[in-house]
Amino acid sequence: MTITRNGLSLNMIKHIWLDFSETIGSINKEAHNTLRYESYAKFKNKPVTLELIQEYEKLYETHAHSNSAIFKNLGLPAGFWSKLIGMVDPRVHYHLMDPNIPEVLEKMSKIIPVSIFSNIDLNRILPALGVDIKWFTHILSANTLEVPKPALGGFYKMIELSSLLPEEILYIGDHLEKDIIPAKKVGIKTGAVFEKIKEADYYFKDFKDILELIKNEKLV
Repeated sequence: MTITRNGLSLNMIKHIWLDFSETIGSINKEAHNTLRYESYAKFKNKPVTLELIQEYEKLYETHAHSNSAIFKNLGLPAGFWSKLIGMVDPRVHYHLMDPNIPEVLEKMSKIIPVSIFSNIDLNRILPALGVDIKWFTHILSANTLEVPKPALGGFYKMIELSSLLPEEILYIGDHLEKDIIPAKKVGIKTGAVFEKIKEADYYFKDFKDILELIKNEKLV
């Protein structure tokens, strides 16, 4: 078990929230990029060219690696990208980051409330990956928010739904600007799994380490 915690204890954490992309599910980059670029090209009424791809990637950097934020900024509904992803076969676009994740999530949900916050609609994606939606207390997506991550609205919504103080919530994500920074701005404790983010309060080398820490520190 490899866990790094910046001088903190988890004994005050009463609810765990998880990001989806690169935390639970990993993207098939080729299929994902095709959807991103073709959708953007259609909106711009242009063919997919190297120039258009470079244009999109610059927007991707500007909007903290959020496809949802790009299309929202173009004047489309906040849930546009989420709806688009929901229409494709999730087995083509996603696979689990770790095959043990469903088992770990089920065990976690029996110890402490576990919820998920993603910019995409996960109602079809999670079951396709063997993850039971019933394991989550709340599922928050861009469809229910005016502005997607990294906007702070969704993180304040996490606090509201949890009915807890911000410091009693642990949010685990994969991206500094889209996940860690906005969560910390509203006072939520933060964690990263698989890839270390030094600004996060906790680092878990493997997904199962989250469960082990919960069990060892007896959070409830």
